Amino acid sequence: MERTVPSGLWGIGLAAILLAGGVLTVFGWDTGSDPSGRLLAAAILLACFCGLLGQQGSSRGSEDVGPTLLLGGLGLGGVLGMEPFNRIFIVGLLAYAGFFLARHLAASLQKSLALVHVSLALMLAVLAIFMEEGRGVVGVLFLVLTFLPLVPFHLPFLGILRSSRESLGSVWLVVWLAAGLSQLQDLEAMLILHVEWKGVLPVLALVSALYASLKAMGHRLPREGLAYATITFLALLWGLSGEFSHIAEWGLPFGMAVALLMSALLCAYAFLHERYGSHPLNTLQGLGAGLPRFRGIFTFLISLIMLLPVLPVVAAFKDIPPEAPEAHFLFPVWLLLFTVWLSVSWVFTTMLHQTAFGKPRSDVPHRDLSVYELWALLLLMGTASMCGMMA
Repeated sequence: MERTVPSGLWGIGLAAILLAGGVLTVFGWDTGSDPSGRLLAAAILLACFCGLLGQQGSSRGSEDVGPTLLLGGLGLGGVLGMEPFNRIFIVGLLAYAGFFLARHLAASLQKSLALVHVSLALMLAVLAIFMEEGRGVVGVLFLVLTFLPLVPFHLPFLGILRSSRESLGSVWLVVWLAAGLSQLQDLEAMLILHVEWKGVLPVLALVSALYASLKAMGHRLPREGLAYATITFLALLWGLSGEFSHIAEWGLPFGMAVALLMSALLCAYAFLHERYGSHPLNTLQGLGAGLPRFRGIFTFLISLIMLLPVLPVVAAFKDIPPEAPEAHFLFPVWLLLFTVWLSVSWVFTTMLHQTAFGKPRSDVPHRDLSVYELWALLLLMGTASMCGMMA
């Protein structure tokens, strides 16, 4: 494949993804398998497809074809495979994450801690393959926290997004969160058996949301800021899961909506990176004046993202079980909701103003979104909207 020209490699990658989707449609999705697995698999295939589609003509897009196909295969096996084969693919995903961090993340304390975290998760995942009781309450929590991170379990997720380009990071984000969402059933069963964790989760989620939102406000580079914004959204999923049952019913569509919209935002910044290189957000202002299609799609994308905190609340309160806690016990949940909503509104309105509606710069050349880039964003946004309506 290294001898293939970039355009040919790009075509091979898209063809492989379309072939995988066709094979799963014909042979894999009509066999009575779990519908949640089908939703996650469709999201992974879509993220891989859009991640490559928008890189048509990119100077470095061909370098992402191999990692994208590998991530897609590991993610599909993890969310669709039968036990214990799906756990083997989860082990493979963790092993590749460790390799990716060791190779691409700059040497630092964060890198060392992230590798230690991935190593522990990898040992727990391997143990779960050979021992039926290998995943106790601690093992389930640790693995789910690895893929649906709360602070301070966010370092592998943060390191992966920080060390990958935006186009590949958009695929990593969807595959990583899909692996965690596929384990929501295990998390719900654990919370039913260990009710003492239900009162702790909203407090932990609130602390995580406060820390992550402050870090998102302070970062000027898109990848780090979006990683912390994603962790802020996931705090809402964890906080509500501690108080309301049926996590898989409302948590999975909400998590997929978060993953796909954050993936679309990373793709949008990948398109800007192709045009202008790597710059802090406050140095490329006023792009909407010369990129009208980008301004329209970017504004709509930010609007959808700011609606995300509403989805899990409406879904969780829609069918309140008889044993639901009284109003005064829900104070941490309401506090978490307002913290997430206010913080992400601040982060993304600032991001929108700085990128599309700031003071225009006459010294920056303008080249609007291509048809491939536009369709990549529209597909991700449309699918995320459908997931939001399912919540």
